[in-house]
Amino acid sequence: MLIEYIDNLLQTSMTIRFKGRSLTINHLVIDTGATHSLLSTDIVTAIGIHFENGDKLVRSFGIGGDEYSFRKQIDQVQLGNFVIDNFYMDFGVFHEDIDQINGLIGLDILKGGNMVIDLYRMEMHPASL
Repeated sequence: MLIEYIDNLLQTSMTIRFKGRSLTINHLVIDTGATHSLLSTDIVTAIGIHFENGDKLVRSFGIGGDEYSFRKQIDQVQLGNFVIDNFYMDFGVFHEDIDQINGLIGLDILKGGNMVIDLYRMEMHPASL
């Protein structure tokens, strides 16, 4: 899958499926420093993802302090040819000054897919074992 270098960040796209609806999300930062992937709630409401009673609340720590999000099981995550079924994804609100980023792809997906990030070719793909 293609990696773009936008505003000094490595970005790509992925498709998620939830309750029979799918959404391709662009402008996702490839973040090898993030333990969990996180998507903006503003983007995913289009396919019916929102906080509900029973969703797990997650507290994350980073350079900017701590943030809260909720975790929900979604039907599928697809990054290029790599697919994960029944995946728990975090959803939260991004600061107003982060208006061009729709989420982060963290180590839960990157390690889960054994992803190779090729900066010369500006692409990402699962390692062939």
